[in-house]
Amino acid sequence: MEKNSNKKKHSHTLISNIGYIFQLQWKYSKDSLFLLLLGVPISLGISYCGIYMPKIVVEQIMTGGDFYKAFLPILIIGIITLFLNISSQIVATINFALLPKFKNCLLNLKAEKCLNTDYKNIESPKFRFLMQRADEALMGSNTGSAVEQMSKGSIALLTSILGYIMFGTVLSFAHPIIILILTIMPVINYFVIRSIQKFQYKSKNETIPLDKKLWYIASNAENYKSAKDIRIYGMNSWLINMFRYFTKERLKWDVRLSKKHFIASVIDGVIILFRDGVAYIILIYMVVNEQISIDNFILFFSAVGSFTSAVGSIIGQFASINSTSLIVCDLRDFLGFPEKFNRLSSDSDIINRAKNNPTIDIDKVSFTYPESNEQTIKEVSFKINKGEKIAIVGLNGAGKTTLIKMICGLYTPSEGCIRINNIDVKDYNIEEYYKLFSVVFQDQHFMPVTIAETVASTNSDMLDRGRVDECLTEAGLCEKVRSLKNGMDTLLNKQVNAEGVELSGGEYQKLLLARAIYKDSPIIILDEPTAALDPIAENELYLKYNSLFEEKTVIFISHRLASTRFCDRILLLQDGQLSESGTHEKLLKLNGKYAELFNMQKKYYVESGVECYE
Repeated sequence: MEKNSNKKKHSHTLISNIGYIFQLQWKYSKDSLFLLLLGVPISLGISYCGIYMPKIVVEQIMTGGDFYKAFLPILIIGIITLFLNISSQIVATINFALLPKFKNCLLNLKAEKCLNTDYKNIESPKFRFLMQRADEALMGSNTGSAVEQMSKGSIALLTSILGYIMFGTVLSFAHPIIILILTIMPVINYFVIRSIQKFQYKSKNETIPLDKKLWYIASNAENYKSAKDIRIYGMNSWLINMFRYFTKERLKWDVRLSKKHFIASVIDGVIILFRDGVAYIILIYMVVNEQISIDNFILFFSAVGSFTSAVGSIIGQFASINSTSLIVCDLRDFLGFPEKFNRLSSDSDIINRAKNNPTIDIDKVSFTYPESNEQTIKEVSFKINKGEKIAIVGLNGAGKTTLIKMICGLYTPSEGCIRINNIDVKDYNIEEYYKLFSVVFQDQHFMPVTIAETVASTNSDMLDRGRVDECLTEAGLCEKVRSLKNGMDTLLNKQVNAEGVELSGGEYQKLLLARAIYKDSPIIILDEPTAALDPIAENELYLKYNSLFEEKTVIFISHRLASTRFCDRILLLQDGQLSESGTHEKLLKLNGKYAELFNMQKKYYVESGVECYE
């Protein structure tokens, strides 16, 4: 099963991948491609001068004659060689500086893909695997990234092929059998190298999960947020033992790979000994029997070294490019990972009408997660009118967050459809569609940027500082921000920024509220953002949300039923189905599941002295 999936996965051919990389390099870094190609004739020229110079020296010694006349061709070849070597160093130095620019352009492509791809892709294990493989293709190791290796390796392969032709032509004047021996023997070595590279690539499927676990344990050991739990609950030795176990498992793969490399090096040594030995014996036989002159013997002797170097380079570069091609396949699969949402430009009138009249129709919507046979949402239907305050409540796991993700465009329904202002969500440009919503999710994430940039969700040059201050005031966070040394320019996250701050849970909630106010979207969705707060604090914050967004359509999500009593309508989700709908009073009178849950929570909180349930 694994083999089949891998074969299907790598649908791009080697030639196709080489063309793809050069096409990208031509688009983003023409200079570096030109310099790589310029290096081909320079390298061949240096190699040819290297084998021709000894022949000229010996020839001049054998013929005798005037010293200056004999010295002149040697001087000319020496000057040419010097010029080519200097040119080679200049080209290599400039290219060394230019290639990172090409890599950075590709890193930007990867970042854009990650930031713009459909949300479901981010949750997809296949996408995340390809994303990690794309990192390997772009970040690379000591030998450079896979993209750089394929670019430089393809040019080196071209140079070696031309060198093979050039030196092969020279050796053809000696004996054709030399060319045959020097060509066939390295082919055996190629298959040995290829088998190692295939093993190395396949082992990645096993080593990537191990590397992830090792990275996770190591990062948690350094994370100050985890430090409290690790020490209080005595998890030190547990984590150290886990780290040692995964390190040993990782080492097993490295040992297996080292054994294969050792066997390959032994085979390579035997092949080189036999190959070069036979070639040199033939040349010695020919010179002894006066079939070739001394100066030509020197030429052919030097040509054997250059020819074997070219053949070895062809084998090595071809094997390397083949191995790299597998990683480039992953990069291409990642960048070309299918997107489902509409990203074509849409009629601006459609968006404007949706902003002015954001009615939401949920029509027999069902949703099944990938690789699951069970529906999370089952034929849910309801309508939300402009300006309505709706609560979607239910126990944990009822499907509330999944439903919200479909409404705000992160998921697409498996069945049924969602319409905004009577237009199917699929017909909207997804980027424009996102502008209709300000969403505060229960999973909070704050980037290590300034408070002002967090509120405006943009860089400091583009934000409206006056509006940021208004939003912080409305959210009740202005006094706290003004008390900070750098005010709204204070950086968040101490772990990344030495002068950063860490706000309290309630303050972070107010910061999220300020961000939602700043965006000024017609539809507000609050997906249990206050789950970590106590019931009184949650109730107060929800009432604040309600007053601030009085003119907007608001959807509240909660499993604490007292916090949403003020809503125009309450929808109870149960096992992915809409089981009850109505006002708080109507649902209590219905005496169904909602009333049962409310009274159960009321009993617990009243006994604890929490007044919001009374």
